[in-house]
Parts: sequence; structure tokens; C-alpha cells
Amino acid sequence: MAKRKARLKIGTRDYAKGKAAVTLAQPSWDMGATGQANRIGLVTEDAGEVDRDTGKWVNPNGVKRARRVDMLEVYHERGWISDRGYTAGEALRDAWTGTQRGKGTDWSMERVDSSSKPDAHIDIQIDRVSRYLAVSSLIPTDDMDIVFAVACDAHAISRLKRYRGISHERGKVHLRAALDRLADVLKG
Repeated sequence: MAKRKARLKIGTRDYAKGKAAVTLAQPSWDMGATGQANRIGLVTEDAGEVDRDTGKWVNPNGVKRARRVDMLEVYHERGWISDRGYTAGEALRDAWTGTQRGKGTDWSMERVDSSSKPDAHIDIQIDRVSRYLAVSSLIPTDDMDIVFAVACDAHAISRLKRYRGISHERGKVHLRAALDRLADVLKG
């Protein structure tokens, strides 16, 4: 017969000795799902703030956060896309993601639509699509596939078959020129 562990009574000296010691270790912050597919496009970075007095970036607790980065931002950080091209790509990306959103639900309200205009969400969706078409119609046909792949679909340049392998450098040049052309048209 296996020996049973004796229970310690609360308030006794033995109970106090059996308690776990208190540690002041840093908590492990939740960085999201750890599966390989879930980690695509995630960047781990310090989650600090700028000190008002010194103007320096401060992270006294060493807190980290995970943030999803799309290919447009990656290419901009690498210097493959100019600042104005990145801004134009952001405008296209934001207009595109606006078309992908559905009607929001205010969960604090009752689930009865008592508005005087029940089809208002259709007007909102039409506005979003119109905003996207206003930007995307300015892109030349030759540039549409690479700009859409990187800015809207968040894919790499090599996603397009013609820019794989040796042609990758040609794809970088084409993407930069295409986004700069879009920036010129949006500005003027």
C-alpha cells in the first residue's frame, strides 16, 4: 500500500514551511499562438514608451510584444521602397482592408435593429469599395499585379512567378517604381 502524503493544517508551523517562496521574477507575457503558421509575419519587439523628460525610449520592465508586419513594411525597412511609395502603398492597403470589413456589431446594445435606416451598412460598404476603386484605378495595368500582391495581399515579390530566382532584383526595381508612380498620381 502506498504511503499517503500527510495533509498540513492551515495555521501550523509545518504548513508555513511547506509554502512556496514568493519570487519577483518577470512574468511571461503572452506572445500568441506558437504554431509555425501563426508566427508568419510576427515581429517581437520592446513594448516601451518615450520618456517625456529625456526623450529616450524606456522599457524598465523588459516587456516584449508581438506585432504582425506585412511585406510592404518589410520592404520599406529594407530600403526597397521609398518613403512616398510606402505612403502610397499604405493608402492602397488601407482602402483594400476597408472593403474586407463587415458590418460591426455593438454588443452593448440589444440585438434588435431599430434604426430608421436599416440598410445603412450597405451605404458604408459602397463608400469603402468606392474609396478602394478611387486609389486602385490610378495604378497602371502593368503595375497592378505586383502592387496588389505586396500591398493588398501582403505577399512577397517572389509570389509572382515572373519575379522568382534571378528576376527577383527586377521585381524589387519594378515594385519601387510602381509605388513611386502611384505616389505621384495620388499627390497630384
